Amino acid sequence: MQNISNALSFLMKGGIMMYPLLFVSVVSTALIIERLMFFGKINNLDVSLLQKIKQLMTNSKFDDVKILLTSQKTPVADVLMTGIDNIHANANDIDIAMEQHAVSIIPSLESKLWMLDTIITMAPLLGLLGTITGMINAFQIFSTKGLNQPTAISGGVGEALIATATGLIIAVFTLLFYNYFNTKVRRLIKDMEFASNEFVRMVKQVQQ
Repeated sequence: MQNISNALSFLMKGGIMMYPLLFVSVVSTALIIERLMFFGKINNLDVSLLQKIKQLMTNSKFDDVKILLTSQKTPVADVLMTGIDNIHANANDIDIAMEQHAVSIIPSLESKLWMLDTIITMAPLLGLLGTITGMINAFQIFSTKGLNQPTAISGGVGEALIATATGLIIAVFTLLFYNYFNTKVRRLIKDMEFASNEFVRMVKQVQQ
């Protein structure tokens, strides 16, 4: 508890801009946890799933394919479910239907990432603003007291440095997870594209 108290006391020396920086850090952490939980429930494409679907499709066991896909809680399975729901249409129509469904899924994958992107930009700017206010305070003390109060002057400089460092730390921390989530989204989009193409090939073979 003493260490936490000392840390908070140190941070509060960063001046008034530490309050919005603290708020931004809490929002960033909450968003990161929410996105980690969201993507934690989504697995990458399992190639064996496509192999099982191909075997069932070859034997025209379309209902079994639906049962298999229902047990898979992934965007890829949702897209393939659209394909199997339209199995009696021609291959081109099935491809279009799956593509449209994939496009409708992407916003949920990218949800809240714009907020993290905003925090990455905002945090250093808030820190810079804290730097400016800290330096203003230091120069005001210098102009009124001269060098008679070096401790007060150094306090203003310290305020500037703490605010800057805090803003950069928040931005770097958020950026790491933002890039991770973006990578996950791109991977899932590629998985949906690959699975859709493979499913269309299966449909063409069945319909021949």
